[in-house]
Amino acid sequence: MRELLPFIRLFPRHFGGLTVGILLAFATILFSLSLLALSGWFITATALAGMTLATAQVFDFFSPGAGVRGFAIGRTASRYFERLVSHDATFKLLAHLRSWFFERLLPLPLIRLKSYRKGDLLNRLVADVDALDQLYLRMLSPIVSALLVTILLPLALSWFSPLLGKSVFVLLAFWLIVLPVLFYRKGYAFARQSGVMTAQLRQRVLDYLQAMADLEIYGHEASVRQSILDAETELYENQQQLAKLDGLAAALLAMASGSCSLLMLYLAAGEYQQGMISAPVMVLSMFAVLAAFEAIMPLPAAFQFLGHTRLAASRLNEVLDEQPMSYGQAMPELVASPDIEFDKVTFAYDQERSAILNQFSLSIPSGQHLAVVGRTGSGKSTLTNLLLRQLEPDSGRIILEGIPVDELTESMLYSTIAVIPQKTHVFSDTVRNNLLLSRPGATDQQLLEILEVAGLDSLHEEQGTTLLGLWLGEAGVPLSGGEQRRLAAARALLKDSPVLVMDEASEGLDPVSEEMLIGKVLKHYQDRTVIMITHRKQFLNQMDQVVHLGQ
Repeated sequence: MRELLPFIRLFPRHFGGLTVGILLAFATILFSLSLLALSGWFITATALAGMTLATAQVFDFFSPGAGVRGFAIGRTASRYFERLVSHDATFKLLAHLRSWFFERLLPLPLIRLKSYRKGDLLNRLVADVDALDQLYLRMLSPIVSALLVTILLPLALSWFSPLLGKSVFVLLAFWLIVLPVLFYRKGYAFARQSGVMTAQLRQRVLDYLQAMADLEIYGHEASVRQSILDAETELYENQQQLAKLDGLAAALLAMASGSCSLLMLYLAAGEYQQGMISAPVMVLSMFAVLAAFEAIMPLPAAFQFLGHTRLAASRLNEVLDEQPMSYGQAMPELVASPDIEFDKVTFAYDQERSAILNQFSLSIPSGQHLAVVGRTGSGKSTLTNLLLRQLEPDSGRIILEGIPVDELTESMLYSTIAVIPQKTHVFSDTVRNNLLLSRPGATDQQLLEILEVAGLDSLHEEQGTTLLGLWLGEAGVPLSGGEQRRLAAARALLKDSPVLVMDEASEGLDPVSEEMLIGKVLKHYQDRTVIMITHRKQFLNQMDQVVHLGQ
């Protein structure tokens, strides 16, 4: 259960809402128990009072009747507000949990993030966090309510008869222990397997959707789809086993509540014969035990799925336990164009394989335009990732204006370097907000000027919407690949940092547009440092230095 501790510690963040939800859940059970017990007492007392005219005339019908109506209304109201409050508090807690998880995901080194598949991380962020609502909503509240009923109902019945109080406590405590333990053991393997199968099915479907075109071309679409259907069938079979356990739980609860009620009736009848209690109290005790099982009813299902909840928590903890990238405290004054030096840098993605960079040294003077060329896999992008500290060198240092990059603060490092990456993400938002990510305080005039430099000013207005207000949609669907490249260039230029890194910045552009964009970018950065990763040779004559990576 240790994997659940980090998430249990989040309980105080929404202590008020969750506590009120638990109290309302207990109040609902208390109203239900009181309603059924009072009804049993009232019916029996009324029947006995009606046996003679004298008792019928003096019997108070109105107070118990009002109590029955009051408990019925209270049960309905408390149930409504319990669902409202507890679900609201749980959803807020899960929303906070997603943000909390994402905040710990962001500082992880790129090499660690790449060890997880995108679909896997998404599944953890969405499905595994959702699974934790079992912990807060379907486990914590029922356990507290069941414990309170197990303690308070025997105390209440002890006021009438100590024997009845002790018997009720033993019966409720027995089933309160047996049912959770039994269904936790029975459902643990199936619940964990359900979580694993669900994650694998989501990943397969995502892979299928992303590779659908290639699968059609090479004739493997049918076989991959069949593998998805097979995985879905296995998941259904697993869920059928869980459904059978649900049925078994319902049957056991019905048997337990019925047998305990009969046993209580037998014991109460003995107490009645000895004159310890009245006939209405005898019936009250039986109905009270029957109603008390409403508190125990949710526990088998909650513990049955505890294996899934623990699996989800362990999968989240696996990411949370990763060591984040640490930054220094150095914040030197920002210079117009800093010197950059790679000093005997060695790096390997896998220690069992040969190093991508081995004792690599390179000096980039202030204001120099440098091109890095080489075949695929030679380490070009690795070089920039090391500079940006998305990767850490195995040995050696990377120095920026005389200070090792690992001593700089995160904000200092990323304010010094702007990047036009190989792949850019376009958010489902306006052109304006996509640009403001790199410079939040920029004016509309500055944004339009940058769009003109990047060659995006030709985007036509649509339905009266201005260029900056144009909605780009999910992943920038309205934009072509080349236009997305231009948007990435516009972001980097708007940031206006002393150093610009271009990683295949013109990929996807036609030759004329490519030459125009690169020309404008180099002109914009003519007195500042530029590092250009490229396969193209037509821009090498515009560089001050060309570095070829190979072997």
